[in-house]
Amino acid sequence: MPSTSIHELAIGEIERLSRRGFQQLALPEPLESGFEQSTLSQRSARLWIEGLIAIGLFNVYVIADHFIRGDNSWLPLQIRLCIVTPIALLVNVSMRWSPNKIYRETSIAVASCLIGIVHLYLESNRNATSSAYAQVGLIVAVIFVNVVMRLHFVYALSASAVLLMSDFVFIHHDHFLNGSEKLLGITLAICAISMTAVGNYSICREERVGYLMRLRSEIQSRELSFLNVELQRISSLDSLTGLANRHSYELQFAKLWREAVESKTCISAIVIDIDHFKNTNDTRGHLYGDRVLVRVASLLLQSLRCKDDFAARFGGEEFVVLLPGATKEGALIVAERIRKLVEVAGSPALPEPGVHPRLSTVSCGGASCFPSDASCHEDLLDAADKALYRAKAEGRNRVCWGELANTAKKRVPKEERTIHYLMNNSSESLAQVD
Repeated sequence: MPSTSIHELAIGEIERLSRRGFQQLALPEPLESGFEQSTLSQRSARLWIEGLIAIGLFNVYVIADHFIRGDNSWLPLQIRLCIVTPIALLVNVSMRWSPNKIYRETSIAVASCLIGIVHLYLESNRNATSSAYAQVGLIVAVIFVNVVMRLHFVYALSASAVLLMSDFVFIHHDHFLNGSEKLLGITLAICAISMTAVGNYSICREERVGYLMRLRSEIQSRELSFLNVELQRISSLDSLTGLANRHSYELQFAKLWREAVESKTCISAIVIDIDHFKNTNDTRGHLYGDRVLVRVASLLLQSLRCKDDFAARFGGEEFVVLLPGATKEGALIVAERIRKLVEVAGSPALPEPGVHPRLSTVSCGGASCFPSDASCHEDLLDAADKALYRAKAEGRNRVCWGELANTAKKRVPKEERTIHYLMNNSSESLAQVD
């Protein structure tokens, strides 16, 4: 079941169990299974420790009772120490293996009923004091089941009902209690069972509400983490092409540069510009221009060598590819593959039948270096950018390679490159700028 459905189901169950009055404690699947799994080991450990303490105290009481009362009969002591105690220990030890709910709750309920019934059998119908004393022991057994062990409500209620019916049987056959004393004993037993059953129900309900609230919090945390990751992913991508955006590129470039400095490996950068893109937008429209950008971005990804290579949209019709560990020879192969793929498949079909689109091509400028602490990654990009400018000037649809200068310079924006070109070339070259 999806986490959203479980979340909604958990919220509904929290509201239901938080209402006043009696509410069914069993949760719908898969919440009930989840509750059992999440509490299994902790509950089993608690039952084992508290059960062991209870068995120890029970045996101390049995021995002290025998010698204090000066009973000449050893049978009650033998029954309790040699029959009841081993059975209780066997059930208690089995809790160490975290048994399933049915065995765990049933075995403890049966052992508790056995202790209570044996106590009634040994104490009832002996004398007036023992008969009254049997009622106290029964109440202790009920408290043990409902409050100390805190069995699940259905099992605790069933064990309490068995103990109450046993009390009815023994009181009915007891000859040392008169009618009013029998009525008082039954009334005390009913009151004890009623109060402890209410306490048991409240504890079980709070346990389930606590589990549901923790589950709700965990699901909300997971969904929030997922949304944060998705938001971070979206914020790092260019919405049109699906490539990394400028911000993501700057972070990745800085990271790859640091890694190259530490490992003393080469890194290459390729700057790609779509040829005559402004003319394509003017003649075919911006929607077709967007399709060209998407197609080129897809071809860039197909041209990369491995998952460590990185492609980003730098802005407008410009893209950047970073190739960690690639020397000039390897990077030239990637750049030429990009150029060739775009030349072959970079022009999306036009909606008008029979009209052939103008061929889309790209110019690529690249550079490679071995980074050091004395160099800057802007030097590498500046060299690749100058190589791109040279590829444009030499006729476009080609790859040119640049060399790093000795001093770091900032990358010249495309507008400034255009002005610089116009100032240093004849007016006849104007058509080659874009």
